Amino acid sequence: MKTQFIKITANPGELLVAREVKEKKFSAPLHYHPELELTLILESSGKRFIGDSIENFEPGDLVLVGENTPHFWCNNDNLSDDSYSLAIVVQFNKCFLGQNFFKLTGGEHIDKLINSSSRGICLKDPSIREIVKEKLLKILDLSTFEKTLALLEILNIFSKSDVYYLSSTGFKPYLNEIDCTRMNKVFNYVYHNINSSFDVSEIAGLLNMSVSAFSHYFKKRTQKTFTQFINETRIGNAKRLLIETDKSIAEIAYESGYNSLSNFNKQFDSLVKFSPKAFRKNY
Repeated sequence: MKTQFIKITANPGELLVAREVKEKKFSAPLHYHPELELTLILESSGKRFIGDSIENFEPGDLVLVGENTPHFWCNNDNLSDDSYSLAIVVQFNKCFLGQNFFKLTGGEHIDKLINSSSRGICLKDPSIREIVKEKLLKILDLSTFEKTLALLEILNIFSKSDVYYLSSTGFKPYLNEIDCTRMNKVFNYVYHNINSSFDVSEIAGLLNMSVSAFSHYFKKRTQKTFTQFINETRIGNAKRLLIETDKSIAEIAYESGYNSLSNFNKQFDSLVKFSPKAFRKNY
């Protein structure tokens, strides 16, 4: 899969792009663009990649992604036949209202938010996320002027709320097409073979690297070891199966790549802080 530098073009007379994305699976690979992006997930689950952050996502996931920050929402591979992926995406240039608009109008707090968004930003308070969600659900039907006001309101909420950053403190967007293409190869291989045992040498071979070089390369770009990534991905898949199916815990463990039920229970409890049984009961 070739990574693209994506050019985003607003309609004539509009200052931003607001659209609904509905697909069987989100098709965009790991990519970047100079526009900032607000993404609200309405349907589907999987892994979210923002900069060097790798986390699970599910409906309600809301992220502000900065300019030129690599990002990618990767669906679980074994989705049901009637499932689909749905998101609302708003994209805009950091100077969409002019070079110094925020500084000249008392909006320095929004200017600061925009400048720190390269790490990916999420709202901490679920009630605040719900307020922003409602605004995004309405934004598609608004006029150009009202869309602009709605975006300003959302950015104002983000800038005045408790937030957390997804990528590590020292993260800087890497605008390297080779890196993005390599990481796409790894992500896609893992997601299409989630219930298999992984031979690191085989994956390193995909990138024409030695095992030690691959391990260093992966850790540098994701801030976690490849083994951590595999465990998190498998447990994320197991969580989805526990919620969406009536399969036994043993079946789910096997379908998520664990041949040992005791090891599955141990890894699940370590990452989720619940046993699989307790997690299913809570849902």
